[in-house]
Amino acid sequence: MSKEHLPIYQIQDFHAQAQKERYFYFSTFAAHLQEHLFIREPHKHNFYIIIFITQGTGTHTIDFKKYEVRENMAFFLVPGQVHSWELSEDADGFVVFFTQEFYQTVSPTLKLSGFPFFNALLHTPFLPMAQEEALKVFPTFRRLQEEYQNQALMRQEALGCYLDLLLIHLSRLYQAEGNEMEVLRGELSLLQSLEGLLEKHYKEHLPVTFYADQLHVTPKHLTNICKRSLGKTTTDLIQERAVLEAQRLLVHSELTSSQIAAELGYFDNHYFFRFFKKHTECTPEQFRSRHR
Repeated sequence: MSKEHLPIYQIQDFHAQAQKERYFYFSTFAAHLQEHLFIREPHKHNFYIIIFITQGTGTHTIDFKKYEVRENMAFFLVPGQVHSWELSEDADGFVVFFTQEFYQTVSPTLKLSGFPFFNALLHTPFLPMAQEEALKVFPTFRRLQEEYQNQALMRQEALGCYLDLLLIHLSRLYQAEGNEMEVLRGELSLLQSLEGLLEKHYKEHLPVTFYADQLHVTPKHLTNICKRSLGKTTTDLIQERAVLEAQRLLVHSELTSSQIAAELGYFDNHYFFRFFKKHTECTPEQFRSRHR
């Protein structure tokens, strides 16, 4: 069976000192684009990303959704998302890569899921900033750059501190921008856990009762929270995650529609085709031809 040919990059792929710098990476965006031309094509990462655009225009496509790129804008990506760029020649800014392991080492009491922009289920992956807001976060990017380029004492600890400060600054701006949904703290934690479970089990076609049991709530309570916070049922979310993976495989692999159906646990091809068309309003082959 053909395999997915979509590249999945690690931090080592962006740094000459691969073994030494496999948990954290920092660069100006212009240098990053010039040195790694391959990132203009669709690809995945196995790490977290923060990108701060200081100049330039274009589009940033994340899982088939296009976002406008302009100055004073930040983008956030989590492991596994597919993205690509179309940018003007003058595009610049800063790019930060880090793994979950790095963050857990330097900030063991905080969780990345606590930052709203790293919750793809709940929030948008970008933050437009006014000039005065951008000026507030710019110095922290510069301090990260200085620390990354030096080999001073306790360098990793300092990088972790500045990364934490950056994430906190960006979270405050994100909340002030009105991007964060009005979700009760307990419900937010539950939805974050649900997102993790969906990512782990979406191919298994498990019922709502499974997710509810894992989260120690009733199926009705879980669905009510999903409806209240997202306007969707739990079943909607389960199915949407399967559809997203089908879309990724259709565009970024040579698998046939039947092979993709089997890869996602659908062994009745006719059912899979009906399921896909119901959610996308096109057949698998139509979707593939439109996005290639």
